[in-house]
Amino acid sequence: MVFNSINFLIFLPIFFVIYFLLRNNLKYQNYFILISSFIFYAFWDWRFLFLLIFNTLLDFYFGIKIFEAKSPKRQKSVLILAVCINLGILFFFKYFNFFLYSLTPIVNFWGIQIPTHSLDILLPIGISFYTFHSLSYTIDIYHKKIEPTRDYIAYASFVCFFPQLVAGPISRAKDMLPKLLRKREIDAEKMTSGLSQMILGFFKKMVVADSIGVMVDSTYSNLHVVSDLQILFATVFYSFQIYCDFSGYTDIALGLGKMFGIELRVNFNRPYFSRNFSEFWERWHISLSSWLRDYLYIPLGGNRKGKLFTYRNLMITMLLGGLWHGASYNFIIWGGLHGLYLVVQRQFKFKLPNAIAIVLTFALTTLAWVFFRSHSFNDSIYIIKHIVHMKSHQVLLQFEIAKLVYVILVLLAMDIFFFNYFEKNSYKSFIINIVLLVHIILFATFSSNAFIYFQF
Repeated sequence: MVFNSINFLIFLPIFFVIYFLLRNNLKYQNYFILISSFIFYAFWDWRFLFLLIFNTLLDFYFGIKIFEAKSPKRQKSVLILAVCINLGILFFFKYFNFFLYSLTPIVNFWGIQIPTHSLDILLPIGISFYTFHSLSYTIDIYHKKIEPTRDYIAYASFVCFFPQLVAGPISRAKDMLPKLLRKREIDAEKMTSGLSQMILGFFKKMVVADSIGVMVDSTYSNLHVVSDLQILFATVFYSFQIYCDFSGYTDIALGLGKMFGIELRVNFNRPYFSRNFSEFWERWHISLSSWLRDYLYIPLGGNRKGKLFTYRNLMITMLLGGLWHGASYNFIIWGGLHGLYLVVQRQFKFKLPNAIAIVLTFALTTLAWVFFRSHSFNDSIYIIKHIVHMKSHQVLLQFEIAKLVYVILVLLAMDIFFFNYFEKNSYKSFIINIVLLVHIILFATFSSNAFIYFQF
C-alpha cells in the first residue's frame, strides 16, 4: 500500500477512528498498531509478511539473550549470530544475484566453473529499513545503551510501525520504544500540525516528484534520441525529483506519526542549501547517515587514528552506504563519489563564499545522482559526456519544462520562506495549506506512483 493511493485513503480514516477509540487502553492500541501495520505491508505481497514477522521474533529473542548472557564473550557471540542472520537474509534477497555475477569472471579466471543461473528473487519491500531497525536494537543492547523489552507487541510495533516501515525514517529503539510503552496524547494541535505536514508531503510527491518523473523517465529511456540540453534539464530535475519523492514520503510519515502521538525522527533539513558535503549528509537522509556514522564509521575508528585511517573509514562507510541502496555498481560509484567528496573536503578545507559553496555542492551532488539514476554505467558516462560537450540544444518538451520549473520555484519558496510552517498552527499555515491543495488539484498526476525509496 502506498500513501498516494485510494487504498490508503480508505485505510487511514478507519485506522485513525479505531486508534482514537482505543486511546485509553495502551495494550490494545499497540496490538492494533501491529495488526494494522501487517495489513498495510500485506497489501504489497502477503507472503513476505512472514519474513517480517520472523525478523521481529528473531531480534526480540536475541535482544533478551544478549542481555541475559553471563559473560562478555557469550554476549558477543550472540550479537555476531544476530548480525549474521539479519545481514544474511538481506544479502540473499538483495545481493545474491549481483555477487554471483560479479564473482563469476574472477573464479573463471582461475579455471573454476560455477553455475551462473540467477535465482528469481523478489526483493521484499522495505527490507533494508526494517533490518536496520532491528540491528540497532540488538547492537544497542550489547553496548548497554538500552535494556531489552519483554513486550513483544511494543517491540514489533517499533519495527513495523507502518508510516516508517517501507521507507523510513530509520528509528532507534531507544527513541521509539518509550513512545510505545507509555500512553500517547492525541490532541488537536498535533493533529493539525501532522495534517499540514502530510499536505506538504503530498505536494512534494504528487506535484513535484511525479511530474518531474515523467520527463526524466522519458529522457533517460531515450538518451540517444533527445538533445544534450534536454539531458541536462532531466539531470538537474532528477535532483529535485528524488529529494521531493523521498522527503515527501518522510513528511507524510512524520505527519502521520504526529497525528497518532508518536513523533518520528526528522530525516531532511533542506539538504540542497548545504555548503559542503559534511553538511549535506547532516541534512540528507539523516536517519541513515547517522546510523552509518554510529554503527559503521565510529566502530571502524572514525577520525581517531589520523588522516589516512579517517579517509579509509569515510570511503568504506560511503561505499557500503551506496551498496545499501541496491545491488548495482552504479550505486557503489555513487557512494564512492560522495566518499571522495568528503575526503577532498577534509584534505583541502576550501573556504568559498556561501552562495558559490551551495551551488558547487549542488552541482557535484547532481553529478553523483547521474550514476544513481542511470540504467547502466555506460549510460552514466554518455550523459556526462553530452552535458559537457552540449552540441545539441533542441527541447521538444518546452511547455512541460516550463511547468516543472514553476513547481520547483514553488518548492524553493516553501523551503526558503515557509520552512517548517506546519509546526505552528496559524492563519498563515492555513493559507499555505490551501495554496498547496490547489496546486495538488491542478498539477498532481494522481497515478499512485510508488515512492523511489521503496526499491531500497
